Amino acid sequence: MPDLKSLETFFWVATLGSFRGAALKLNTTQPAVSQRIALLEREFGFKLLHREKRVATPTPRGRAALGYAEKLLGLRSEMLARVAEPSSLTGVVRLGVAETIVHTWLTPFIRRVDRTYPNLALEIEVDISPNLRDRLLAQEIDLAFLIGPPSAPSVHSRPLCNYPVTFIASPRIKWPRTPVPIEDLARHPIITFARNTQPYVAVRSLFNRPDLPSVRLHASASLATVIHMALDGLGIAVIPPAIVGRELDQRKLCIIETTVPPWDIAFVASWLAAPDTRAAESLAQIAIAIAGEDGAGRLERIANRQSRRRSQFKAGSR
Repeated sequence: MPDLKSLETFFWVATLGSFRGAALKLNTTQPAVSQRIALLEREFGFKLLHREKRVATPTPRGRAALGYAEKLLGLRSEMLARVAEPSSLTGVVRLGVAETIVHTWLTPFIRRVDRTYPNLALEIEVDISPNLRDRLLAQEIDLAFLIGPPSAPSVHSRPLCNYPVTFIASPRIKWPRTPVPIEDLARHPIITFARNTQPYVAVRSLFNRPDLPSVRLHASASLATVIHMALDGLGIAVIPPAIVGRELDQRKLCIIETTVPPWDIAFVASWLAAPDTRAAESLAQIAIAIAGEDGAGRLERIANRQSRRRSQFKAGSR
């Protein structure tokens, strides 16, 4: 009976078309992958894979074996999900995260993962959502928290959270009238997410009107840079207030009361369909819980902030 580790290796070599890709996916070495495939081929007594120009494709008999390997791996995953202890979940999960999540609930998520799955390691990479989508489809990451969902039939997605996006600036910028109309906003540099992201496209479309002055739209893949530029009074940030809660509480930044209504960006947890998605699904479930807790806390913080503002307004009007 072939061992499951060798079958898993065969599945990923055939799926990714590469020994190197399978080694990266399984967090092992390419020689180890080659050794497992050779052992499996000796047990079966026939070639499982064609190897041409660094591309591996299943032989006709290899394709038949691949179907059975996928079923066995799926049964193993189902069994572990139902009966295994959390500590049995081991290995490395390559996690891609949009920076908005980094500024909100990534830290409590990591703490919860450490407590729940003490033998599971995370490799965390922060990138913009279009890049995370591409890397997920290329099997370079196992799970992504990104703006989505990605439109690919092989991707499973679960909703995580929605963040309203609005205009935020230093209180040093004074406005001649409130609520601030869009033509007054357009006279200042606008700072927002990176090009080709959904928020950037929404902001560009908002100001792409013939009746408005030509807007200076600064895009950055680093939200930390966007926040620093807003703090320095270099322009108006179009970002979720959730990522600058401390700066808003300290009055270093303020939400601009404007005639432009806020809009939401939706984040999802996404992973590729595969026989063994236990780790990705388990972490996605934790992320859903943490995002929900963060959302409840965010509503409470907003209510407290509004209450303080009303108190300050009443005190100032006496």
